[in-house]
Amino acid sequence: MYTIHPGLFAQIMKLPDAVRADVLEFIGATPVSERQLANMIDDILGKFGPTDLAVQPAAN
Repeated sequence: MYTIHPGLFAQIMKLPDAVRADVLEFIGATPVSERQLANMIDDILGKFGPTDLAVQPAAN
């Protein structure tokens, strides 16, 4: 079983839905070190602006 550091998991959960799903699928299928995952998250965050990462309200 692969355990994700809680801080990294929190960062993943802040990603846009489609990106988050891709990252979770990737790390579920590929062995990734915490350093690699942190670098991948940083790279992804560098490609999005603050409004892209804002939490969207849930539909009722």
